[in-house]
Amino acid sequence: MCTDLFLCTDEVHILTYELKGSGYFILMLIVALGLQVAANYIWIQSSQVSREILQKDPNERGNPFDPHTLMGRSLLWTLVSTVLFIIRITLIMGSNLYIFLIVLVGNLIGTYYTQLSQKRDHVQYLADDIFQMIKMKNTCNQKTKTKIQQALRELKTEMDSIGLTATENYQDNPNQADLIF
Repeated sequence: MCTDLFLCTDEVHILTYELKGSGYFILMLIVALGLQVAANYIWIQSSQVSREILQKDPNERGNPFDPHTLMGRSLLWTLVSTVLFIIRITLIMGSNLYIFLIVLVGNLIGTYYTQLSQKRDHVQYLADDIFQMIKMKNTCNQKTKTKIQQALRELKTEMDSIGLTATENYQDNPNQADLIF
């Protein structure tokens, strides 16, 4: 029996339960490490979905009850994250130094692993935005159409002011160095 629960390695306290034996202690360390690594993975997945969802119009975000839509995935990751948070807090409430340390190590490992293995974000290029505007200009609502037409007029004015004009003889320049500002 431990007299100092903060440094005890022979028993684990979870809520009102007292698990005696170093086997339980080691098991709780492994569980705490796994929970923390999982929490980091879930956090980055949730962050990724949040970035994606905020790039969509509210009516394009999907059904909250369909996990195949952005809104559904966002709520699912939030649910899983919250449940995992409650479990981790319950484990930490045992106030054991070694659990605290393993949570710290798990946080570092989880951050490293998830950032190392996460797919790269889709890079949005300005040229893609211009192409999208041109494609949408005749199929969107009047407010959006007006904004697109204004942007294209300003783009044309800017091109004219620096001596660039759209011609039928235009050819792409394959030299990427010319595109660097």
